[in-house]
Amino acid sequence: MENVFIILRGPSASGKTTIAKKLFQMAKNKTALIQQDYYRFIFNPAGGGSKPNSEVIHKMIEHNTLASLQSGYDVILEGILSVRSYQSIIERLIATHGGQSYIFYFDISLDETLKRHQTKKINLKYSQEEVRQWYPAAHKSGHEREIIIPEYYSKDRIIEEILNVSKFEIDNTR
Repeated sequence: MENVFIILRGPSASGKTTIAKKLFQMAKNKTALIQQDYYRFIFNPAGGGSKPNSEVIHKMIEHNTLASLQSGYDVILEGILSVRSYQSIIERLIATHGGQSYIFYFDISLDETLKRHQTKKINLKYSQEEVRQWYPAAHKSGHEREIIIPEYYSKDRIIEEILNVSKFEIDNTR
């Protein structure tokens, strides 16, 4: 069976990390979880976007995703993954992988993003103003593979949708 590449993208506090971690825990096959935020916080100063370390973050995410895919791992890549910064990276990864690749976009409004942000355990890292600034970058890509996840979907419904659409295999014994 060929490995699966799942991309979860969308605004901050849309549920991407929660769903990615749940899928990772449920995985039957060897799986790599690559989280954009992880790379943002391994540098001092932290961050991406227009910050000086954004170029190296892009390279590391692309390299580690590709290395995992080429080593036969299923890969879950999650983050805001703005179209401006990541569209060409995603295109290269999908083309190089050549296998089953899926893009899920978590489509939530700015109001819902701000509301959910208040409930995050790490909400002290980002101000409401930062979340407002990031929001426009997290728009739909229009990619032919992009599947829209509406904001009213529950966590269970999102998992169900991803499993129904993709070839991602879960371990039902866990």
